[in-house]
Amino acid sequence: MRSFTMIITWKTVYCALLLALMGAMGFGVSVQISWVGRVTAGSRTTFTCSSSCFPNCIYSWTFNGRAVNGSAVTWTPDGQDVSVALQCIVLTPKTGISSSTTTIVEIWNPVSVRISPPNITPSLNKPLSLVCQDSAYKDHQGLSDILWYKDGQKVTLRENMRFLQNNLTLHFDSLLSSDAGFYQCEIYLQTSETRVYSLGFLLSFDPWNVTISGPDVVFPGRLSQFTCLSSCTLNVECTIRWQFRGGFPIGTYLSVNANHLKWIPSNPGTFQNFTCIAENIAAGRSAEDTKTVEVTGIPVSGSEALQLSGLSLLVFSFTQLLPAFKF
Repeated sequence: MRSFTMIITWKTVYCALLLALMGAMGFGVSVQISWVGRVTAGSRTTFTCSSSCFPNCIYSWTFNGRAVNGSAVTWTPDGQDVSVALQCIVLTPKTGISSSTTTIVEIWNPVSVRISPPNITPSLNKPLSLVCQDSAYKDHQGLSDILWYKDGQKVTLRENMRFLQNNLTLHFDSLLSSDAGFYQCEIYLQTSETRVYSLGFLLSFDPWNVTISGPDVVFPGRLSQFTCLSSCTLNVECTIRWQFRGGFPIGTYLSVNANHLKWIPSNPGTFQNFTCIAENIAAGRSAEDTKTVEVTGIPVSGSEALQLSGLSLLVFSFTQLLPAFKF
């Protein structure tokens, strides 16, 4: 098979195709969602829904299983999502006709777990520390009431483990094989009076272990999220890139942001390969993992997709330093 490489060298590329749904017989209204600034875990963001509907229109929102009334909604992400589907619905009481639009909101999480000392490979029977960090607080003064989780469960201290610096650091006096796992910290931010879950760290004793988390089966018209987990520190020890071996993902939405990938497929009865590569070219080190995903279910036609969302959106978002995609 002939190999084709597309290289993207600019920092952020957005290619969007928007088809507005105007409703049956052209009597619908246009709907738009707007907000200011970057959506950040632990910080409040106000989203505003506007439309050409007039007068006395009724606005409502749905996101993360919640329903909220009003033309504006204020939300503070807790770090458990890398993106959410935010839908605004506008009802015209006079005609009984409703219109809607859905926006995929990307969430930046400043809270992370880092290895200390940095740039080392965890080794059995050696000491190691995991540190909970928030890039917004260099002196850690804004962090309090810190909790630690391993593989989704609260950490229970054993003889070789202890908390330091008011739980800011989880220290291992001597690593055991049973200490391997996916670690997260949860903090309380006094500024926003909310709790935030960190990005995770995969503690492994195999150098640069890489795995892709996410569903094995996905459905047309439904957003699915995949995360590349690596034991190397992202953008410190290694960088992450994605490859689509066997073909580019076909769907109505695709977003690649560092080690996160979001996709809305459209063709059932197909399989998609996602390959995540962690590498340090200068050091000559790399590791990768490939996940095969099945698309199953009933295909969503173009007209049905418009009726469901009020907007057909095709967005390719490639952020940070994204190297070559190879087919």
